[in-house]
Amino acid sequence: MNTMPRTVEDILDALDNRDLPTAREHFDRAVHGKPSAVTDLLKRLAATVPIPTGMIVFGFGIDIWNNPHRDDYAWRCGDCPWTGSNYRNMPAARSAAEEHAKDHRGERKSVPVVVEYGSTLHIAGTAW
Repeated sequence: MNTMPRTVEDILDALDNRDLPTAREHFDRAVHGKPSAVTDLLKRLAATVPIPTGMIVFGFGIDIWNNPHRDDYAWRCGDCPWTGSNYRNMPAARSAAEEHAKDHRGERKSVPVVVEYGSTLHIAGTAW
């Protein structure tokens, strides 16, 4: 029986309540003794975070990845697979996200707007 979808729901519910100990317990129980389960669980959790096209979203690593073991800051791009993690503070994550936006400009791609996770622009899902 595949309980991974239920585990993902349990982790997301705990994170919504900002109950990190419970979220971490669900995570650890799901992957205990199964290293291959870690990758699947991390991909499933990350897929639940909306990163709209045209945006680079930065913020708390827990929010950006829905991974209860993230104690850092991160950014993710909605236009490409690039991401950045393990920043010690929000300004550092924002700065790295802005540098990534410049990389898009340098490659003559459309330039994503850099927004904070949970901001009005991020929630609306549109940069305009």
